[in-house]
Amino acid sequence: MIQPIQILVVEDEMIIAANISMQLTEMGYEVSGIVPRGEDALSHIKTNLPDIVLIDIQLKGELDGIETATMM
Repeated sequence: MIQPIQILVVEDEMIIAANISMQLTEMGYEVSGIVPRGEDALSHIKTNLPDIVLIDIQLKGELDGIETATMM
């Protein structure tokens, strides 16, 4: 059986993150997690390496989306 593509959603607006997650699930993808901050995303990928990361540019916390993406 083919494993679905795992996607990590990094978004600090929970309503938007939930909507994205729902749409991805309906399209057959597996959402490996929803995290609100860049620091949380970096911690998440150490234990659960996703196939794709969807990341917002403006995030709460010390790291924005661009800084976080360059550190992945």
